[in-house]
Amino acid sequence: MHPGETNASWIVHGIIKFLLSKDKVADALRKRVIFKIIPMINADGVTIGNTRCSFIGRDVNRLFGNPN
Repeated sequence: MHPGETNASWIVHGIIKFLLSKDKVADALRKRVIFKIIPMINADGVTIGNTRCSFIGRDVNRLFGNPN
């Protein structure tokens, strides 16, 4: 089980915003840790609030075997 892309999008947005800030903790983290942030698969669906479906209502998690 994993979080819906919409929820995770807001969390990762906040993490990136914090890490790029001038906050002392963020500065210390950037100096000590390598962050690898992976973009989400369903960016177009998240824009309109879909957790599983793309902009056109297709479940992108089920299309890997036959993407066409």
